[in-house]
Amino acid sequence: MKGIAHFSIGVATATFIPGVMERALNNHSFDLLVAGAAGLLPDTLDFKVARFFEREDVVIDPDPNNLDPKPIAETVAKAIEDAHKTGKEVRVRFHTMQLAPDRWRKYEIMFDTEKSEVIIRIGPIVSTSQQPFPGTEPPDEKAIARVKVSCGIIHHHDKPSRVDIMSGPTIGFTPRKNGKVEVVFIPWHRQWSHSFTLGAYLGIATFIVAALIGGIGKGLYWGSLVAIPFWMHVAADCLGFMGGNLLWPFTRERTPGLKLFHASAPLANFFGVWASGLVIVYNANSVAPEPVFSMGPLKYFAIWLGIPAALTAVYSWLSKRREITDEQEQTRELLEELADGSAMGSSEK
Repeated sequence: MKGIAHFSIGVATATFIPGVMERALNNHSFDLLVAGAAGLLPDTLDFKVARFFEREDVVIDPDPNNLDPKPIAETVAKAIEDAHKTGKEVRVRFHTMQLAPDRWRKYEIMFDTEKSEVIIRIGPIVSTSQQPFPGTEPPDEKAIARVKVSCGIIHHHDKPSRVDIMSGPTIGFTPRKNGKVEVVFIPWHRQWSHSFTLGAYLGIATFIVAALIGGIGKGLYWGSLVAIPFWMHVAADCLGFMGGNLLWPFTRERTPGLKLFHASAPLANFFGVWASGLVIVYNANSVAPEPVFSMGPLKYFAIWLGIPAALTAVYSWLSKRREITDEQEQTRELLEELADGSAMGSSEK
């Protein structure tokens, strides 16, 4: 989800912690900002820290003036062979082919698992909104290259990985015990930073510091304000496509998401923020000396959340959606979070 949704969910979650709303009504609303920051922390760790320390074993930077897919396919095939021979993961970074501020040359990476082949296809020129320009595709004989590898390939998606705008993906080639090499999309993202265990560690560290300063009660209070919103970020991301490495360091790989929506989905982000706002208002009203309304929780959320959600569900059911691959959705998530990270960086300046 987008940063504003994670921040809102973090704040809303904190309003259930005993004492938070009472303090907020007594000039301690800063506590809620701490919770919101904790809700943003997993992505901040990824895009401000982990992203710049992850290795790139092989970098592919195609020349847009020399549209030859064969060298790309050969480089990817060699990376797979190296992973198979050495028993170590090899990560390949794919750069985009930018032609102008609003023009990019698309290319796709595919894997034929039956024939153990790497396939690269050069596509059309696209705009930054990913709309192709008809007639800009190279001839078929120059658009596709296939290179065979000696080992088996594990690829859980039957659709191509697309490289077109902004920033290209990293793909990891991980050797498995069965002698095959698995294709892992964006292996550096949502690893240690998106784990429930890291949230627990941060909560415990905050508890110790706060307890030393103000006692056990303060420690529990501030530890909860950090850990719980952090966990909610991880849980919310599990509703998307990429998932997370939920129990790092006890687990080493991401658990796939539930694929309910992608990070840039307007409705998902809207309802994340909207529902969070409703929770904040309801919990604030509950502890106010003079409540503004006396509506019970079932009626309140049925009216203000249930009715909009039902209308939206009907609209979505009636609307037809085009088919989108898992990896394209994961790319969407990455680009949306990259945009959020860049926005946070510019605001810091």
